[in-house]
Amino acid sequence: MSFCRQLRRLVRECGIAQSDVARALHRSNGAVSALLNGQRATPPAWDDVARIVEYCASRRASIPAGVSLDLSWWRLRHHEMEISAEEPQREQRPRPDPPPPPPEPEDVPDDFAGAIDLLAAGRQDFEGLAAELLEPLTLSGAATNGLPAVLKGFGDRVRACHGTPRTALLAAADRAILITAFCDAVADSGIHYGPELGYQQGDITTQIVAELEQVVLGTDRVRDARELRWEITAAYTYAAGVVHGEGSPQDQYPEDLAHQAWQRYETLMASVTWDCPELRLVSNTEDPPEIAEEVSQPAGPSYALQPLSHWLAQFTADPAPAHRYRRLLRAPVADAEEAGPVMPALESGYVDPAFRLADPHSSSRQLSSDDWWLTQSEREDLGEFLAAHLLTAYATSAPLVVLGHPGSGKSLLTKLLAARLPEAEFFCQRVELRHTPADLGIQEQLEDSLRRSTGRPTPWPEAAGPGTVRVIILDGFDELLQAASAEHAHYSNYLHDLAEFQQREHELGRPTIAVVTSRTVVADQAPTPRLSTVIRLEPFDDDRIGHWVEVWNTTNRRYFSARGLRPLDRDVLRPHDDLTSQPLLLLMLALYDASSNALHQLREEDIGRLGLYKRLLTEFVRRQVAKHNGALPRPAEAAAVEHELQRLAVIAAGMFNRRRQGITASEAQADLTSLLDADVAPSPLLFGRFFFIHEAQAVVTSQHRHSYEFLHATFGEYLTARLITDELERLVHAGTHPAAATHDDRLHALLSHVPLVDRAEVVRDLTELISSRGQQQRNQLTALLARLLKAAGDDVMRTDQLPYGPPPPAPRRTGSRLQREPAPAGRIRTGQRPRLTALRHA
Repeated sequence: MSFCRQLRRLVRECGIAQSDVARALHRSNGAVSALLNGQRATPPAWDDVARIVEYCASRRASIPAGVSLDLSWWRLRHHEMEISAEEPQREQRPRPDPPPPPPEPEDVPDDFAGAIDLLAAGRQDFEGLAAELLEPLTLSGAATNGLPAVLKGFGDRVRACHGTPRTALLAAADRAILITAFCDAVADSGIHYGPELGYQQGDITTQIVAELEQVVLGTDRVRDARELRWEITAAYTYAAGVVHGEGSPQDQYPEDLAHQAWQRYETLMASVTWDCPELRLVSNTEDPPEIAEEVSQPAGPSYALQPLSHWLAQFTADPAPAHRYRRLLRAPVADAEEAGPVMPALESGYVDPAFRLADPHSSSRQLSSDDWWLTQSEREDLGEFLAAHLLTAYATSAPLVVLGHPGSGKSLLTKLLAARLPEAEFFCQRVELRHTPADLGIQEQLEDSLRRSTGRPTPWPEAAGPGTVRVIILDGFDELLQAASAEHAHYSNYLHDLAEFQQREHELGRPTIAVVTSRTVVADQAPTPRLSTVIRLEPFDDDRIGHWVEVWNTTNRRYFSARGLRPLDRDVLRPHDDLTSQPLLLLMLALYDASSNALHQLREEDIGRLGLYKRLLTEFVRRQVAKHNGALPRPAEAAAVEHELQRLAVIAAGMFNRRRQGITASEAQADLTSLLDADVAPSPLLFGRFFFIHEAQAVVTSQHRHSYEFLHATFGEYLTARLITDELERLVHAGTHPAAATHDDRLHALLSHVPLVDRAEVVRDLTELISSRGQQQRNQLTALLARLLKAAGDDVMRTDQLPYGPPPPAPRRTGSRLQREPAPAGRIRTGQRPRLTALRHA
């Protein structure tokens, strides 16, 4: 019977074993099993039911989603079951043919009357139900209980629909429950219109309904449970104040009425969601286990969006994904070297990250600021979140924006999402924006991607059948912004254009969900639409790093055994947690250790932070040099590696001197030509293949544009300090007579644009690099710096200028201001002597 199913679900959702229930009731395991599985001939005694509910309440710090711990609710359900069981068995009569199913809704209701009409679906029994449910707001003492009847069989109706009709049903039930709960609370409170107090009766119904209709519910957009609770409570409190101002409260406070409305809301929602997991998913108002109190054993992280697959399997009869994306689950998380370790498959090697959900109501929203994101709530349920988003109304009105730092796994997330969506319900098109002409419109970009993935031209309107929800995944929006920086203004409205495209498609009967990924640092360069949902993927915590290491070691068990290597140890990674928190950099460290247990050896050598960076960069550059040039004699290989490291250092200095985290290919070419006399453009084959370099690409007017960025800022800071230190040593080795200071063109170019103190880590790295030299070298560097500072103080004018960056302004006298005046934020090139004051810190 349904009552027993509800009771069994309560026990299961609370994580309680039947044997524990049996001990609490002093019953046998068999008797409890028969009770919870509805195998008794008679209804269970109320005392047993009450003890089960109380026992579950004592074992839970919070109410599980979709169930109720309210004894009064269970008492009512038990009473209904007893009445049903006492009815005499009626003579079986031939049943008439079932009535035709109600028509599927065509749009999502945004008001209470529309919601009730959609739920009633034209059934005559519910004609005028909306007005009846609102009658208590007249404060005439009217009461009603018509909502449960119209929601009977709601779960079956939802499962018979998909796409927009399903979302419309969920939104209608959500809105109806929110407003009806308050009306029921008013009816139960006994508050009535009080003419004896001299009040003039007004129309508070319109005022209250309008206020409650403004609440953005979980069926509109995915909400943080705490924020949703707060918004509903605030709306109920406002409505309660209106009621108290119009009626006779009888020694009650508005907060009491608001609390009664919330309790009624929970009761109504629980009665519907136990048979409708879709509504439970999107309308959950309970805190997740990771922030609830007294969680004994928090669950570990999930893998490969498996919770998303689990939820989608409940929504559709055929959960199989599209064949062209199914293979992605078995694809490696990164390209592997032929003789190197094995890369884990995506379905096992992707550890679901935590994420933060941006508050859409925040008045100080700064999507590119790490500090601002730390003020947003952190969540652990990425798979559940994505499943809920697919069911919300705003999903087809504006894009979901997924932010993250380089190497955080955004692209892998898009592959997994495409591989998890059931083909029977969704048509998915994943677009890599780096390979798509950026100067095309959104529909043309989609059609270009369709042609590339299917091999035939397909007009977008014909890409999927009617009623199928389309999901477009646009990966790498930041690459379009960064690589096509000359046309930045053209692309700054891209997200708004995408939202307009979605709204047009919705109106034409082609509902389209859009997901866009981008780096956090450029998030404020393109405004997000008002209805967009924005999340940021979080760095790995210790638990996720440990799970990832387990997968890595399991995948490479044979590789380690065949080469006599030790598996990767979590403890050897702890000194480098500033790198291991990003999945791609964690993979980089794992590959480095897999060559000869290099990380294990570092722990024994204690070489320090910069020593690790030097070895990491040298090893990965050496691999790419060997792959590009083949086997070389050791001296030739060492020279080629050093040449590539110098080029990388010049690129790092170019980013530093432009106060940017990235540099375009044309800027890199100009810097290399100036500082290294290099007439050959940086090789995309090498730069683009470095693990620690993120290469952004975009196709603009049929031209491929590239830009570069370090996966972790510390690599660029170290290489900048390394280049400056090498240049200082070159000057020392060039000679000691005073004329040596006049040949510091390269040092002048490196230090004339931005004070070193603008980047504390560069000064720190310079300090460590110079301190690691011998005493004699440090004395020579001190003497060199003294000469250079004296030359600057004596107001020696530059007569030679190295063409590094834009042409310099006309020479001007600088005098002693050189050592104290900060560089203007926007200047890339100046005619001043080097800002050597900062080197005193080194």
